Amino acid sequence: MKKLKTIDLFSGAGGLSFGFLKTGCFDIKVAVEYDKDAAKTYAENHEGVDLLQEDAAKISFKEKIEGKYGKIDVVIGGPPCQGFSNANRQKSGLVSGNNQLVQHYVRAIEELNPDAFVLENVKTLESSKHFFFVANDNIDEILQLDIPTREERIVVCSGTEPVALAAGALAHAGELEMYRMNEKGYNALCTLFKFSKTSKRAVDYVKDQEKKVKKLIDAWDGLHNAFWDENWETFFRSSKEIIKNFADKAQDYDAYYGRIKTLVEVERAIERLNELRKNGIEYRFQRSESSIAILADTFSVKDYLECKFRAMGYALNMDILNAANFGVPQTRERFIMIGIKKDIVGEREVKLPLPLLEEENFNTVRDAIEDLENLETSIHVDAPGIHPEKKGTSRLAELLCNNDLIYNHVVTDTSDTAKKRFKALGQGENFHHLDASLKDTYSLPERTQNTIYLRLHYDKPSGTVMNVRKSMWIHPTIDRALSIREAARLQSFSDIFIFHGTKNSQYQQVGNAVPPLLGQAIAECLLEQLGYQSESSLRHDLGIDKNEG
Repeated sequence: MKKLKTIDLFSGAGGLSFGFLKTGCFDIKVAVEYDKDAAKTYAENHEGVDLLQEDAAKISFKEKIEGKYGKIDVVIGGPPCQGFSNANRQKSGLVSGNNQLVQHYVRAIEELNPDAFVLENVKTLESSKHFFFVANDNIDEILQLDIPTREERIVVCSGTEPVALAAGALAHAGELEMYRMNEKGYNALCTLFKFSKTSKRAVDYVKDQEKKVKKLIDAWDGLHNAFWDENWETFFRSSKEIIKNFADKAQDYDAYYGRIKTLVEVERAIERLNELRKNGIEYRFQRSESSIAILADTFSVKDYLECKFRAMGYALNMDILNAANFGVPQTRERFIMIGIKKDIVGEREVKLPLPLLEEENFNTVRDAIEDLENLETSIHVDAPGIHPEKKGTSRLAELLCNNDLIYNHVVTDTSDTAKKRFKALGQGENFHHLDASLKDTYSLPERTQNTIYLRLHYDKPSGTVMNVRKSMWIHPTIDRALSIREAARLQSFSDIFIFHGTKNSQYQQVGNAVPPLLGQAIAECLLEQLGYQSESSLRHDLGIDKNEG
């Protein structure tokens, strides 16, 4: 039986592809991944796949892919999707570039017209925080597809002083381009604010980045070409001396931080309002003494996907799947949508894979990484492979320990402060279990997430693996950070899969990946509905008796 010609969009390191290839029924012709390190990892672990390290937004899929490989049977992939939250004050963008990548995934389906597709995404894709704005260039399609819309309230500026200063700009909403701070200056100002949340951090930053800060101060008078009123101009120009005095003398932190915070809040408001105008988005203002908000019509990403794909002739099923139900030693929940052409499934309902394991039988951290605990780690990303001392004894370990050498057993270089925190925490504990004396480097320790400085519990699945270097995850029994290989095992990557790129990139690739075992479960389920017989059986691989539910 012929293999199904497949392309993998936004492939990352290739976890989804790795799971699909296990079935022996998919011929992955092309993978598209823009990040150079992830693309290298994919290429070196998926021999024979044409890897396009290109921006998906600029690819003509019909011309470049169908033109070379003929009819594509299946499209898989996980387009990045950035949810918006009023609580996130760090980003100025409202019309997220990542959200637009979802539309390019849809465009690929439109151009290639495959028999089936699989879309993987964050579990919150179903929530209201993942949305598009109704704009001049999409209103006709929204009406044609009858996509439901809702009004969204978004705060663009908060704080009594910033609102008073920014309010005058509202009368100039159509010409904000001329009042924007130049891009380099704006980015430098936002970075200055990011590293100024505590007095110590602010002093350290202006000292370590003395040249950058001086460059910003020297260019201050030219950062704006125009101001909408005298109050804002006076406030902005007088800020130069406050920043300069702090950078020179490291004194009067409160005045410095208050000024930086207000500047960023006002400039961010201008960036957001200008972005709305440039994208043809209509909105209404809602102002109080302490906030400026906009009211705009939006539609959810999920509703957009569902309406678009049904209009293209696909029968759909979608739900949140927990990777732990499919043997992954991690409680990772992801949104999965499978679409199959209606003329293939007829009246049959499209199916998603059913859970293979219940909670009492979930694989654990111990099952995945215990055999690695006595192997010496390295802080060098190019460390050579090392011989394993023993094979894992669990059924999961039998699946994952499939190489003569262990690669990527590399950890982040740990500071003395971090080591003290490691020693103070027991299995299952995190940053919030630390004594106050070990939290003093954090400006708002009470707001720190529960995943920070988490020591894993050997006899439970881990939580969702992201970039465990940034989260400072700790080995269950050893006072060190989790290695890249250990994180990869928790994602169900076998040892034959080797990661490339910088250390942080490798950690990020692992965290971004679709767990291969979850990918295999989805692939086997899809094949059954397309009339193919998979060469693999995840149920068998996991050692599940045929008579078990």
